[in-house]
Amino acid sequence: MGSSHIKSAPRIRHFTDVTWSWLRRNNIGAMSVVGIRYNSTDIERTQPAMQAADTSSGLPDAVVPNITSEVPLGMSTDVPLTEVTPVPFEAPTTHDIMQAAAETGVEPSLTELGLGGWSPIGLLQSTIDMFHSTLHLPWWASIVCCTLIARSLMFPLIVKGQKNAINLNNVMPQIQKMNEKINQARAEGNKFELAHHTAELQAFMKKHGVNPLKNFLVPLVQMPVFVSFFVGLRRMATLPMMSMMTGGLFWFTDLTASDPYFILPLMTSATMLTIIELGSELGVENPQMKTMKNVMRVVAVMILPLTASFPTAIFTYWMTSNTFTIAQISLLKVPAVRQWLKMPHKIQHDPASVKKSEGFVKSMKQGWKNASLASEVENRQRRAALRWKEAGTGPVPQTFTYDPTKQTPAGAHGIKTKGTVRKK
Repeated sequence: MGSSHIKSAPRIRHFTDVTWSWLRRNNIGAMSVVGIRYNSTDIERTQPAMQAADTSSGLPDAVVPNITSEVPLGMSTDVPLTEVTPVPFEAPTTHDIMQAAAETGVEPSLTELGLGGWSPIGLLQSTIDMFHSTLHLPWWASIVCCTLIARSLMFPLIVKGQKNAINLNNVMPQIQKMNEKINQARAEGNKFELAHHTAELQAFMKKHGVNPLKNFLVPLVQMPVFVSFFVGLRRMATLPMMSMMTGGLFWFTDLTASDPYFILPLMTSATMLTIIELGSELGVENPQMKTMKNVMRVVAVMILPLTASFPTAIFTYWMTSNTFTIAQISLLKVPAVRQWLKMPHKIQHDPASVKKSEGFVKSMKQGWKNASLASEVENRQRRAALRWKEAGTGPVPQTFTYDPTKQTPAGAHGIKTKGTVRKK
């Protein structure tokens, strides 16, 4: 054992020389290498071994690393190295970011607050923030500018929808007559007449450029815009963004809080009622929408207590949008503007030529009745076709009470009694 240890001494010295050369080239402390080499966890036990290695290698004192300098300040040398675990890094929360912003007076970006992004809501938030930070507008002015831009971009769609509504109103008597023929053919189960009158109605509407479904295009476009403004502003106000607390106007300087005087909720409900009374955004009075108008009147009143606690940032958008709608309806009723936009002239039909509008409940019952009749006729035709097919391909049905090949009916050639036939 002793001789083998003496023979391995040059190898150990060579390994030590190579190790120290690599440490000097890479500027690595000796603590980690010695600890790994001897699997040591005690600094006091590591230092003698390190000093022995330095003496055997013959390195000058200038290049011998100071082991004690590798020990961090405040760390006890009695603690094993393997028991020292690094502290995990914790990302700052939104509350920490807002607290730091309040202390330093620097507004964090939307990304740091978890806002913005490429969704419709995030793009809207980024646009409002751009008006505020780039143009140095107050928050209420940024919200108003973005609202006016969004509503102005939808103005051509509003004009197109109104043209379609007026054209539909002008040809309503003819369309009602065609619909009556279609309903009659459907009730009778006459598929040929049904297809003929349906094609006739489609060609008529294409000729006059009308389509009842186009009237739903404006609400379908406005709904995502309203939801984006509502959700985006609510998230910015409930976070809250510190600068929005002083970015209001008049009595609502804090856009993150509700209106203490309930003035904005009252004004919003009043403007909604005004829009309904003016005949909706298209400015076209439709007697068939009477029930819908009554429902909207109730909704405009009921939302008052439901929305009273909303942040005033939402009401800033809502009031601006409603005011824009009222101005838009008034503008589209000016004859010079209608002529410049090439709006068609609305025909006032004779009440006798137009079918009286039925109530909502009655219309639903009539539609259900027509659908039931059409289904019954279709089932009847299906059963008749099935019987016709079975008559041609199935077995011959029995239509008599005897087998003519084996039995003679009574009264035909005589009466059969007890195996004999008695002729008349």
